[in-house]
Amino acid sequence: MNAPAILREYCGEDLPMVLAVYRDAVRQIAPALYTPEQINAWAAFADDDALHAMMAQGYRLVIESEAGIDAFALLDPPDYISLLYCRARASRNGHATRLLRAMEAEARHRGIVRVHTAASLISHPFFLRRGYTVDTTERVERNGVDFHRYRMSKRL
Repeated sequence: MNAPAILREYCGEDLPMVLAVYRDAVRQIAPALYTPEQINAWAAFADDDALHAMMAQGYRLVIESEAGIDAFALLDPPDYISLLYCRARASRNGHATRLLRAMEAEARHRGIVRVHTAASLISHPFFLRRGYTVDTTERVERNGVDFHRYRMSKRL
């Protein structure tokens, strides 16, 4: 029997596996809702120094199984869930919910009363099911390609 996946704090040595989770999520899950051009532009962000810098700050958690890191999340600034990704092989196992609950608990601990996020077409239904509401929709550009996303928030 497999050992249960553990939720733990991120450490700098996790960056290569976190980037692999990011790439996997985009390449394996996103094709249902995004064009190949969008997927390539989105996945390329894993090689961007901006993503590496994001993972060097804030409240960061990973979920790790015997196979390695399966999911990760970043709360930065303290009222903003800026990243929440799960490998395709580990999706629908409760990892994203577990991470989101931990992010919300940390925000509450810091005195935050409302958390925000920018949800993709993929994560939008997930956040809706967890009590988030759409504040606005927006178009953003990543590597020269346009994306539609939802600015969402939830009162804690």
